[in-house]
Amino acid sequence: MTKIKLLFTGGTIASVATKNGILPSLSEEKPMLLKNFEKYHSDLNDNVRFDFTYLMNKLSENMELSEWEQILNYLKSNSFADYNGIIIAYGTDTLGFFANMLSIFEEELPPIYIVSSDKVLSNDSSNGAENFTCAVSELMNNKAKHGVFVPYRNSNGKMIIHKGYQITQSAILSNDFYSLDSLPPEHKSLKNFSGFKKGILLLNSYVGMDLSIIDLTNVTSIIITAYHGGTTAEKELFKLLERLNLYQNISLSLASVNYLDKENQYASTVRLQEHGVKIIYKKTIETAYAEELCSLI
Repeated sequence: MTKIKLLFTGGTIASVATKNGILPSLSEEKPMLLKNFEKYHSDLNDNVRFDFTYLMNKLSENMELSEWEQILNYLKSNSFADYNGIIIAYGTDTLGFFANMLSIFEEELPPIYIVSSDKVLSNDSSNGAENFTCAVSELMNNKAKHGVFVPYRNSNGKMIIHKGYQITQSAILSNDFYSLDSLPPEHKSLKNFSGFKKGILLLNSYVGMDLSIIDLTNVTSIIITAYHGGTTAEKELFKLLERLNLYQNISLSLASVNYLDKENQYASTVRLQEHGVKIIYKKTIETAYAEELCSLI
């Protein structure tokens, strides 16, 4: 018998379509996700048992750090020794960030599968039920002791099981998810978790970037998303470095760079590094952000 802890946090996979738009379902009865699984996979019902809990019910674009902390504190304060693994139902809009954050703590947790849906489950073209079934199947057959995984069927019909620290945010105008060949995060101990670092700015590089308009009063860290060449607007970052001299303990990072050796870096990146900009090597932007969130642990 495979025993699975199922945690609901909201997202489209736990929502309904209304005349006012897609909204989280307010029903406290057995979720549609489980009803559909029991209906269409009756051959598996005798071999798997679900224990479900509603932690919250929010669309993931409205998630705040306090709610991520609530999820981590639940995982920290409960024992899952009797379970083969955990499935977390979550929304797609911040799925990449959430999966990377959870991966920071994966070594102290049983296998976790994060499932989501591109459309509400009542829509026949939704991939939510298939994503969930894939997660259940993996837990029934997988002997992994830990890890964060995201099973997701893209619009081409292909199911991909992403590693939590390699999945990236879905691009705008797309419902698909992809992974990068990136390095894992520095793992932290969940038992030492007491909260996230606050005051982090995550900024994209773009032509015409003007960082002088940013108020640095409550900022603790700045992460600049690099162009694909591991570069950014050099002149603008040097102006920012001058401003940072007026503050204490504000870190400035550039993510992500494909090469550590200066011979393969662009000269602009080398100069920024030599003047104190931290270079983040071969990690997703989502991983870089997660590591900074957990840097005080």
